Amino acid sequence: MDIAQKLHEIFHGSSRAHGSFKVESASLGQKTQGKAKTIKTAGASLKHWQDHVAGVEGLGVIPIDEENSVKWGAIDIDVYSLDLEKLVAKIEEFKLPLVVCRSKSGGAHVFCFLREKVPAADMQDKLREIAAGLGYGGVEIFPKQREVLVERGDIGSWLNMPYFEGDESLRYGFDTKGKALTLTKFIEFVEKRCISHQELIGLEVPIVNDMLEGPPCLQVLLEQGFPEGTRNNGLFNVGVYLKKSDPENWETEIEEYNRKYVHPPLPAQEVLTLISTLKKKDYNYKCSDEPIKSFCNVSKCRMCKFGVGGGNTIPTFSSLSKLDTKPPLWFLSINDKRLELNTEQLQNQLKFQRACMELLNMMPPRMNDRAWQNLIQTLMDSGMEVIEVSEDVTIEGQFMELLESFCTDMAQANTRDEILLGKPYTEDGKTYFRIKDLKEYLVKHRFTDMETNRVASKLRDLKANHKFFNIKGRGTNVWYIDEFEYREDEGSLEAKDFQEKTL
Repeated sequence: MDIAQKLHEIFHGSSRAHGSFKVESASLGQKTQGKAKTIKTAGASLKHWQDHVAGVEGLGVIPIDEENSVKWGAIDIDVYSLDLEKLVAKIEEFKLPLVVCRSKSGGAHVFCFLREKVPAADMQDKLREIAAGLGYGGVEIFPKQREVLVERGDIGSWLNMPYFEGDESLRYGFDTKGKALTLTKFIEFVEKRCISHQELIGLEVPIVNDMLEGPPCLQVLLEQGFPEGTRNNGLFNVGVYLKKSDPENWETEIEEYNRKYVHPPLPAQEVLTLISTLKKKDYNYKCSDEPIKSFCNVSKCRMCKFGVGGGNTIPTFSSLSKLDTKPPLWFLSINDKRLELNTEQLQNQLKFQRACMELLNMMPPRMNDRAWQNLIQTLMDSGMEVIEVSEDVTIEGQFMELLESFCTDMAQANTRDEILLGKPYTEDGKTYFRIKDLKEYLVKHRFTDMETNRVASKLRDLKANHKFFNIKGRGTNVWYIDEFEYREDEGSLEAKDFQEKTL
């Protein structure tokens, strides 16, 4: 089978969109510069893969499909000085059936391939766990989303594919010894490492059982050892855990943990100083400091009895996408559920809370305004997907289509009096209607993105006017626009004077 065809099958993904990356500059050890864009017309095709392998245009694939399923996932370790051979060795040590590829900037994409499609949530959860176990907690996981709101134009995030330029590529895979694979050998290696859904669930990085209800980072570190220069900080976090889990005996236990898990153990006086510090108040874990920073699995930690959330379900925000309509729509993952928001709801915490209550049956706690602004800005800065759309799927484009449909629907008024029945009436090249009837028609067709004042504003932009009719003795305010005409060449209807107008 053709190599491009095999890659197309291995990297199954969304059929609705794909990514493109054109390299503008590349330097070893630095982030590759170029132009990335999301193409929302169709998924990656065989032709796209052929161009990718030939070095014509770099391809990005969205792993999550329209059924919220995946056949592959990846840990994106964006560290430019990464020792790739050492990473491969650690994966082999843990007997993990993963495939490591060099990324375009010298980091690593650690792939997991499946023989069948599985829920995106299962892949995401497992790769988060493995990433933390490998010491890369907090890095990006693909799929970034557990679900996508397909019917609202939401799509997933794409990842740059390996082997751009084929065997000449710097984005190559590694074998079990950390040696580069040719493209043909890479495909063979992937096929050998494909696993089942059940095997995916069973994957784990070995950990000790002394701290089952404690932070996952400490569980892993107790097994693997505290890196050089982090012993004091590591034992401090162990002390925070022990004070939470065993407040009566924690001082004795911290000395035991020092002897058992810290190599070499800290001197007795240093341990006593650390105990004295911990006695002063109830400290929190130093999650932003090493060594636990690199082993962080925050979503799992928040569910642990003695984790950062004390077993409470504190919301986790991730994966912000922007649908570039006018006005834009935003898609945010909160507690791994996808939430659609307008700009005001994203800016205003009270309106954000209301959206969460109505759509997710939860009300996240409020934070101060600066913290909220920093959170949203961080989400925007951390690889936010901007989804470009064609004119016909913009809010304005949808409005125009529905306006045309409303004015040309079969339920037309035969007389002016029937305007009171909610029907549009056409006479002498003009179509007359009440704005409330148009608004009801929009709502009936699930178009709720415009309030009545905005509908009126758009009608004015279209040079629509309004006047009073005396209908059955009642003063009735109606709007009127130029009649839509049938165009034989295109089989559609179009207002006489609208051809040159845009919203």
